[in-house]
Amino acid sequence: MNRLLLGVAWLLTACGGSSTKNEKPKAETIAAPFKLPYQLTAPDENYTMPNELKEISGLTYYKNNQLLCVQDEEAVVYVFDTKKKEVVKDFGFGGYGDFEGIEYVNDDVYVLESNGNLFRFKPESTQIGRTKTDLPKKTEVEGLGYNPKTKRLLIAVKEGKGSSDKAVYSFDLLNKAVFKDMSLNDEQLEGAGIDPKTWKPSGIAVHPITGEWYMLTSAGKRLLITNHEAKIIYSEPLDPKQFRQPEGICFAPNGDLFIASEGDGKKGYILKFGYKK
Repeated sequence: MNRLLLGVAWLLTACGGSSTKNEKPKAETIAAPFKLPYQLTAPDENYTMPNELKEISGLTYYKNNQLLCVQDEEAVVYVFDTKKKEVVKDFGFGGYGDFEGIEYVNDDVYVLESNGNLFRFKPESTQIGRTKTDLPKKTEVEGLGYNPKTKRLLIAVKEGKGSSDKAVYSFDLLNKAVFKDMSLNDEQLEGAGIDPKTWKPSGIAVHPITGEWYMLTSAGKRLLITNHEAKIIYSEPLDPKQFRQPEGICFAPNGDLFIASEGDGKKGYILKFGYKK
């Protein structure tokens, strides 16, 4: 396994400075009735992770029958083959850190650190870029997604202060600027059946067919969905026996849903849910 420290050949910040810009939050309370196109109590597949992914913290669709995964502490990307049900390859992109999310966009891999730093590189490349997203101080992030409509990475805040609390920021890949895309308040979360104290998002993904945002919280064991206008349209509790510590979420192009959970003392695993239109 190639886990050598790779040289940083270029920086994303060289392409333009990051700036934090507030955009008026659009999130509101529960909208029209919504039917979840997945049966979360009955996964179609359950993939057990190797010891290297005991603390799996993020995953993203890579190619047919393959997902890219990261774990909390080590700067290594693992290629998990869902057909072979095993890791078939891995490649390093640095040393150690607190890695919480991963996205594969336009042939580039993006990995998110809990402090907001973003790594960018081609699979198995020795050229690694890193940029600070310039988020507000004392902001801890944990979820990374991608919105193809806006060409922005989505960054979900786990712990924030003031305006960054319960927010979702986005990083524009074209101009390298940071925006606030959404911010939830206690009243909205309570209206969706969520205790605001437990709302600490651990994963975020955009549905490839409907464009809705799916967010996980490991602390409160919940799945929350917002629509195109960033209004909460659905919330469902997750069975803690089935979702021990849900940390990562992604979709296949056909709408199939994957949710990764840390082992919590046991082996990590990924559950697959077929898309039911």
